[in-house]
Amino acid sequence: MPAAKEKSSSAKPVVHVVCGPEVFLKQEAIQDIIRRVLGNADRALSLSEYDGASAGLPLADVLDDARTLPFLAEKRLVMVRDADSFITRYRSELEEYLENPSPNGVLLLECKSFPATTRLYKRAQAIGEIIKCEAIKPRTVPGWLADRAKKSHGVQIDPRAATLLQDLVGNELGLLDAELEKLALFVGDRKRVAVADVEALVGQHREEKVWDILSAVAAGDQARAIGLWEEVWQTDRAAPGRAIAGIAFTVRRLLTAKRAQQAGAPISELARMLMRWNDEAGVRSELAAFSPQRLERMLCSLLKADVAAKSGGASVQSSIEAFIIEGCCSRRQEKATG
Repeated sequence: MPAAKEKSSSAKPVVHVVCGPEVFLKQEAIQDIIRRVLGNADRALSLSEYDGASAGLPLADVLDDARTLPFLAEKRLVMVRDADSFITRYRSELEEYLENPSPNGVLLLECKSFPATTRLYKRAQAIGEIIKCEAIKPRTVPGWLADRAKKSHGVQIDPRAATLLQDLVGNELGLLDAELEKLALFVGDRKRVAVADVEALVGQHREEKVWDILSAVAAGDQARAIGLWEEVWQTDRAAPGRAIAGIAFTVRRLLTAKRAQQAGAPISELARMLMRWNDEAGVRSELAAFSPQRLERMLCSLLKADVAAKSGGASVQSSIEAFIIEGCCSRRQEKATG
């Protein structure tokens, strides 16, 4: 779902408000406004940025900047980021300014909330542009990916590939767009992203991290498993939102493959199920390390960890650490009893 715009009839708005919780869409909207207002002008000379969250930011500094004659540019652009508290402090003064805005400058306010019932909203709407960047619903993410892939990266993405990308990365648009950019480069002149491309480029990297942690748990090597998990936590921005689900996803596939092995499935089929192509030895090793019963216990532990993290009983980081410690202790006990 793209950002929703409410514009005045003016061809050149003198105020822009970018509001809402969706950070990526807000960043995109701000960059578009900068391009429209400043064109090729030197940003260092024509763009001023202020931190609206700073309690010490005087309104006079912002408005004086907006009234200053631009240098080698048609307009000055004065941006106040994180402006919620700034707007609250100076609401009446901002309403007064927008009754007679400077012809030299354009004001850009970035905030989380901008209620439509206020006089300030109505005035900004009348002489400027309000862009609402609402959080995207998870069910609409595949459609957003298809639209973004085509318009911004010049490729098409198959519906199943888009769903898989969402499963692997989550719903954060910035992370998804970064993966789309890499996929567009990966497919090159083919101009179409298929499931196999997502599996190869996105899935394999994350799967390797999860497999390494599970391999350490299978060996009862607690120090290595904890070390690998800390590395994931420090380097993967998606870890807080995807870690438990990502590990559970891999454990479920491992359980499915284990049951298929017991039913007589060939190793090539098991490798495909586990997305471990050309690694039949690794597939055999991983399957040998886990019994179906143990994998079921691991899924129960992950469910408890998920509930604890979502209810505030424990953080995601500590929940995964507890899962690793429990799994390693169980493995060491199994080895001790033969």
